[in-house]
Amino acid sequence: MPRSTQPPIRGKTAQIRSLLESRIRFGEYQLRSLPSERKRASDLGVSRMTARKAIQQLLDSDLLNRLPNGEIIENRSARPTLRIAALVPTLASRDLEVWRHAIQRVAERRRASVRTVLYIHWDDLAIEDALRSFDGVFISPSCEPIPDRLISRLRSAACPVVVLGRDLSSEGLPSIDLFPAVLTQRLLDHLAGLGHRAVDCFNVQTIDPVIQQRIAQWNVWRSAHGFAGRLLGEPVRAYDEPIVQAYSEVRRLLELNAFQHSAVFCTTVPAALGLMRGLREHGIGVGTDCSVCVMNDEGLAPFITPTITSIPMPDPMPFLAPCLDWFQRRRDTSGHDNRWFGPLLLQPTDVPIFAGESTGPANNR
Repeated sequence: MPRSTQPPIRGKTAQIRSLLESRIRFGEYQLRSLPSERKRASDLGVSRMTARKAIQQLLDSDLLNRLPNGEIIENRSARPTLRIAALVPTLASRDLEVWRHAIQRVAERRRASVRTVLYIHWDDLAIEDALRSFDGVFISPSCEPIPDRLISRLRSAACPVVVLGRDLSSEGLPSIDLFPAVLTQRLLDHLAGLGHRAVDCFNVQTIDPVIQQRIAQWNVWRSAHGFAGRLLGEPVRAYDEPIVQAYSEVRRLLELNAFQHSAVFCTTVPAALGLMRGLREHGIGVGTDCSVCVMNDEGLAPFITPTITSIPMPDPMPFLAPCLDWFQRRRDTSGHDNRWFGPLLLQPTDVPIFAGESTGPANNR
């Protein structure tokens, strides 16, 4: 009789130990302590004796520590890999997804682990837990103003912190800004080259420093070139859905005949998508009757019909790599080497325009 090729069934204790090791590796117990012995056994579907044996093996291998009060916690000094947190606000955003996946890819190349930590507001305890529990933190600011007390906390955190999508270098925090506001002028130059002599600005995003700077650049460029144009749109409240607001606003503005010019600069992709849908429903051709462009395409511009003229999102990975070097150096020296090499602000120097179907020569509309 042929021998079975099936792998041998592992013992229950070994299976539970492997499961717990996996949870430790992916940071499950960095923001919480291990549950009680009774709860561990119940959650894992094993006897208390089996759960106790698995825990004892992890204690013997120094992956876990038993405190004087009996509580069992992860032994952070025995971490085999760099542990990174991606602190992101609880809102749906393609931009945040691109950042998160890029962090994951860079971390995998260095055998580091990444855990996404969601926060709802600036006083959320999840922020403090992440700053105390990880070897390095990437934080994506929400649209709400950042209080001074939090900026001070980020500067004084035991772990290094890098800001994504917002320039806080003036506050002493390393920052990655893939879309310097001055790039707005490249889009407006493109529209001028197509013969447009007036450009409206359409915004529905909650006003934050990034949106303020994009609108300011539109105003500076318009004034310098003597172009007409109006700021249109009603910003949503924080955490509301901007694409729904954009579509509703476009319909309202079209009924008022507010779009009087042949070109529109949109501050965000949701604004552009809502605008283009509303224009089409009113029989206005995007790219023929009205040209539309947007600052950050969030990686979507080539896949939308019509394709959107935009500043495409650069690959974040080359900007993230030196941050992981810093995280690793801080971890290896137990926080004694705090040096950040180079400028505090990392940003691209040359981002080409993606000329999509949403822009075309000016007409006499």
